[in-house]
Amino acid sequence: MPLLSDAKKVRTLLEEFQSKRIAIPCFCSENTYTMEGILAGASRVSQSLGLETVAVFIAVTANYPGRQQFKNYTCLGSIEEGFMAFRSDLERLSRPDGPFANVLAIPSLDHGQCDDDEFLFEDGKDFWGCVMYDCSGLSLDENRKRTAEFVKRHKGDYIIEGCVDEIVESGETDKMQLTDPKEARIFLEETGVDLMVVNLGTEHRATKSGLKYHGDLAREISSAVGNKLVLHGTSSLTEEDLPKLADDGICKVNIWAVLETEAAQNMAEAHIRNIGKILSEEQIKALLEDGWLGEKAMEHSREHCPTLDYMTEVYRRNELKEPIVSRLVEQYFLSFGYEKLALHGNK
Repeated sequence: MPLLSDAKKVRTLLEEFQSKRIAIPCFCSENTYTMEGILAGASRVSQSLGLETVAVFIAVTANYPGRQQFKNYTCLGSIEEGFMAFRSDLERLSRPDGPFANVLAIPSLDHGQCDDDEFLFEDGKDFWGCVMYDCSGLSLDENRKRTAEFVKRHKGDYIIEGCVDEIVESGETDKMQLTDPKEARIFLEETGVDLMVVNLGTEHRATKSGLKYHGDLAREISSAVGNKLVLHGTSSLTEEDLPKLADDGICKVNIWAVLETEAAQNMAEAHIRNIGKILSEEQIKALLEDGWLGEKAMEHSREHCPTLDYMTEVYRRNELKEPIVSRLVEQYFLSFGYEKLALHGNK
């Protein structure tokens, strides 16, 4: 199915999901393989639930200091090259006669920087379905002013997501300030954004955290502004938290770190278990002498010999990464309540 980039159609879709209390996941990708895994997981959800299509935001960052995903998308370290590659991949994979014709993908620019990403705001007018305009590094007054100006300029180009206050990064919990419901209401009234990122106690890219998701605060904010909330950072949420998000007023949830970390961990474990099929006996012996491996690795190396079957990108992509990414994506869809769409009819 073609990409959903028309601002009016994206708003209509959001209103439908908001009315049904279903949160739409937004998965970030900084490489082709993760993108394919996201689309594959979404496609399986469509098939398993008997839905004609499944909607998903697929996002990427540019000059965002926390993670420059466009720069990482190719080996060239170029945001411009990354943009062209990301766009080309998503348009190719989402074509009507392509492998994921049952997925309605919404291209999204995450953490668009108010000064540094101007060329993407302009060059992506016919591509982005959603842009997060990130002025969280400015004062609240300046944030609201700059965001309001951006909405006035681009409201017809794509839906716009604003950030009420600073999003806390992993390891910066000393900066944690939860969103004030009054500030959220003022932000919405003065800017006119479609969606709002609020701080509910989660953090970005956490691999281990004692933070707590504040659902009571989410409900208080959504009662003041409507079901327009966006949650950035699910790493510190529990499995029990996820199904509650839509009822708390959250309509969009941004996810990335878990896709890469679990895929990388799966790769590491598989490589260790198959070390005799990847490294030579001499290499394993050297690692053993240096204390990096145990005797079992040496026994394994004598039983097998290195083979290309365990060394190629095909193996790492098809056997180790894509299955993990697509499985996680499928789980998130179900956790967010996509089965309700089947109850409402095949849409």
